[in-house]
Amino acid sequence: MLKLLKKKMIIYKIYRMKLWHLLFIMLIFICAQGIRAQIVIDSIDMPFPGDIINISTGLNIDFIDYTETGEDFTWDFSSLIPVYQTADTFVSPSQTPFTYQFFFMGRTNLAYRYMQDLPIPDFELKNVFYYYKNSHTNYNNAGYAASLNFLPLPFVLSTPDVIYRFPLEYGDQDSSVSGLVYNLPETAYLSIDRKRVNKVDGWGELTTPFGTFDVLRMTSEVTEYDSIYIDSLEMGVPVNRQYTEYKWLAKGQKIPVLKITSDVSGLIVTYTDSVRVDYDAVHEKFINKGSLQIYPNPASTEVFIEFELSKPGDIEIALLGMSGAHFYSLVETHLKKGINQSRISLKNTFIPNGAYLLVIRSGKQLMTRKLVINN
Repeated sequence: MLKLLKKKMIIYKIYRMKLWHLLFIMLIFICAQGIRAQIVIDSIDMPFPGDIINISTGLNIDFIDYTETGEDFTWDFSSLIPVYQTADTFVSPSQTPFTYQFFFMGRTNLAYRYMQDLPIPDFELKNVFYYYKNSHTNYNNAGYAASLNFLPLPFVLSTPDVIYRFPLEYGDQDSSVSGLVYNLPETAYLSIDRKRVNKVDGWGELTTPFGTFDVLRMTSEVTEYDSIYIDSLEMGVPVNRQYTEYKWLAKGQKIPVLKITSDVSGLIVTYTDSVRVDYDAVHEKFINKGSLQIYPNPASTEVFIEFELSKPGDIEIALLGMSGAHFYSLVETHLKKGINQSRISLKNTFIPNGAYLLVIRSGKQLMTRKLVINN
């Protein structure tokens, strides 16, 4: 009897030790998960000269509440559909056009070319660069530069726009005021006054078509008062802008893995991505790719879109700016199999002259074409 009791005591001690061991391992795992999730963003997580980042502009967030946030939050944007893609190349300011370097060398250590040359009717806008200063304490936008009809135009902010303050953690709040005054004698005058209010209002896990990341979520409320005066027209144009930037930041990802900009004109959705060659290659094709025609192009008062459907169905047509801003949409339903034609009237739309992307969607198939509007 005594031997049996001792045996049971030994078994009980072994069981208790194993239980405590298991609980200890679980506690370590839970703590590790918490530490891993609540990340801290530092200057080393920003881009450096030589970095090339693929960025896709996405559609299909109609049923996602992108404003929701909180602690240990889960954001699922895996259903985003890439419309088109650019590659942001970051360089040293010394690698930008020489005429820009005089204004930005010494005050910046990073630059990137904004898209490519922009085909704006009656203007030739080339070599558009954004300039930044990345330090242990801040990540600032110092200004911009472009060549308009071969004339270099440097726009240096008198006080920088503070994008991030480091270290960046959940609960952080800050604000900054920036602006510039640019006077081109007998040609034009430009002034910008901007206020940015940042708040890190969430942390958790974000999923996009590119992957799943532990992130901080930052909301930036930006108020901007711009004034443009053109001497030849003897007319000034005040432009007041208010927009909100939602940014999801992950360790080592250089730029936000997802960014949504919201203003009165709609949303711009961009996210870091892998290289995508053909957006509709993996989807069933309802539209015969070779049949898609857009005319006239350039367009002034109206645009016709002609296409062939492989079977009856619906299509959605959207007009996007080159930065992803949404300008126009049209839904055509119950279309017949075969050749169809849609028309977009540009009258009274107040869409400014410039280059755009016309996006045609049927099911999960997306096709894009460039369109130039010149009213």
